[in-house]
Amino acid sequence: MTRRRRAAALLPAAALAFAVLTGCGSHGAAGADPGSSGAVTPSAPSASQLAHMQKLVDDADSAAATAEKDASGDK
Repeated sequence: MTRRRRAAALLPAAALAFAVLTGCGSHGAAGADPGSSGAVTPSAPSASQLAHMQKLVDDADSAAATAEKDASGDK
């Protein structure tokens, strides 16, 4: 594998690692009291947000089932 192809293959993995690390970073304030955890308590989602998330989950399940059906037909 050439250096260019190897670098191109590592780029998505590096981007994923960066996204995970920045998404999981500390959410506390820089000047927070050292004794406090700095954790933020999220508010409860609204009914419309829950409905939207349920639709996304249902769509993902449907897409996965379709892909699985297509894959089983390719054997």
